[in-house]
Amino acid sequence: MKRVAGGICLLLVGGLLGGCWMFPSPSDPTPIVISPPELRNVTFNQVDWFEADGTSVQANSLYGLMTWTYDPDSTTTFYLSVSAVLEEGSDAVWIVQNLPLFAVDNGDPSLRREAVYFSFGELGLVFDDPIERVLGIDIQQMYVSIVVTAAPILAPPDTAGDLREVTSISHWSSGTPDESPEDGPFLDPGEPSPVKVSGVPVKINVARDVRAVQEANHKCCAGAFARSLDWLNRKHELGIDASAQRIYELLVAAGVSTPNTDRTPARDEWIAAKDAFARGHTDGRIVTKVWDAGTYVDPIEGVEEETGDFLEWLAGEIGTEDVEVAYYYPGNAHIVTVLEVYVQGTHVYVKYRDDEHQGDNTKGDSAVKHAQIYLKDGKYRFGSDRNIIYFAVSESYVSDGGCDGDTPEDDPPCEGE
Repeated sequence: MKRVAGGICLLLVGGLLGGCWMFPSPSDPTPIVISPPELRNVTFNQVDWFEADGTSVQANSLYGLMTWTYDPDSTTTFYLSVSAVLEEGSDAVWIVQNLPLFAVDNGDPSLRREAVYFSFGELGLVFDDPIERVLGIDIQQMYVSIVVTAAPILAPPDTAGDLREVTSISHWSSGTPDESPEDGPFLDPGEPSPVKVSGVPVKINVARDVRAVQEANHKCCAGAFARSLDWLNRKHELGIDASAQRIYELLVAAGVSTPNTDRTPARDEWIAAKDAFARGHTDGRIVTKVWDAGTYVDPIEGVEEETGDFLEWLAGEIGTEDVEVAYYYPGNAHIVTVLEVYVQGTHVYVKYRDDEHQGDNTKGDSAVKHAQIYLKDGKYRFGSDRNIIYFAVSESYVSDGGCDGDTPEDDPPCEGE
C-alpha cells in the first residue's frame, strides 16, 4: 500500500489489480474509488536490425521494445513501472520507471497504443566477440513484473513476476546514407537510453491525435511531414482534402524524400518542397520554421531558421506548432514526428511517431513511442547515445491575416496594428 496526496493506493501487479481511494474532504469521508487503466495487448520484443535492402546489421540486439494498449483515465495520470530479470532469482532491474500514462487533456478518451524501448544491456546482456555483435544473443523469455500506480514509486517492482515470451521484431535503417554527416557503414545499433522518471512530470503541451503513416523505404521525411500536416489540417480545418497517408503520397510525388542524384544531402530541397506544398494547399496559412544545430540546413526562401539551444526552441514551438526532429548516426539518418513533450526535473521526454519497419504496411507506426532527449558531449541525443539531433522542422498555423495564433480568435495584433 502506498499513501498519496489525499488518499491511498495499492500497487497494481500486472496492471490488473488494486485501486486508489481518494478522500475529497474531512467533512465527506466517503472515498472515491479511482480505477487504474488496465494494460492490454502487452508484448515484449527484441529488435533485429536491417538495412533497407534487407541486409542484416545485427540480429538479436540490445534493443528491447515493450508495447501495450490502455484507456486513459479522465482525470488521473498513472505511472507504469516494469522490472525484469533474465534468470529467476536474479536482482531486479528497473527497465521502465514511472512512465506516465497521462490523463485525458484533449477531450479524447479513446484507446491509446504506446511503446517504449528498453535495454537488454541493463539485464546483463553483453556481446563479447565479433560474431555476437552480428548475430546477437536470442532472448526468448524473461521474468517480468509490471505495476501501475497513481504516484511515482521509489523502488523497482518485485521481480517475482510472470515468465513472459520475448518476440523477435524487425527494424529497418530508414533514412538515406547521403543525409548523415557521419560516414558509415551502420554496423553497431548500440542500445537505447531507457525512459526512467523519478517524479511527477509536467506536460508542455496538450495531447495530439497524430495519425499513423506507413512509409516506403527511405521515405521517413515525407512520413514525418505528412503526420504533422494532417494534424494541422484537421485542427484548423485548413481544407486539405486528404488523409495523412494521402498527404504522404502527395509529398513523395512532390519530391520529398527523393535523394539527389549526385549523392549530396537533399534535406534543403525536401523542406522547401514541403513548405511549398503546405502553403499552396492552405492559401499560405502554414508557415515553416527550422532549427539547425550548425550548418546542416542551408537558407531556404520563406523559411525562418533558428539556432541556439534545441530544447529552448522545442519548448517554444511545441505549444501550438507541430515538430519533426531529425537525428543521424553512422551511415544513416532518421526523422520522427513529435506529439508531446513532458519534463521531470531537468529531464526531457517526448512522445513521437515513426515507421520503424518501412516497406511493409502491416508493420511499423502502430504505436506512439516514448523517448528521452538529453545532452551528452555537447550534442543532444534522441533516445540513444548514437542518435545525434542535427535539425528540426516546425509548421505553424497563421490566420488569413498572416499573424501567428493557435486559432484566428487567438491571433495577436499584426505588426503595425
